[in-house]
Amino acid sequence: MQVDMEECGVCEDCIDVCMEEAISRKAYTIIIDTDKCDNCGECVDVCPVGAIYED
Repeated sequence: MQVDMEECGVCEDCIDVCMEEAISRKAYTIIIDTDKCDNCGECVDVCPVGAIYED
């Protein structure tokens, strides 16, 4: 998964829905730990602005 930070509003919906705890926030940036991410797509579905996408 990738995050388009120009689109991201850092609402943290993706962090809340991630069961693998692969998504975190650092300052005004969302970080996806690719080692933890299982590519389930829940974060893509919940993102209100479409900033998260499959790579």
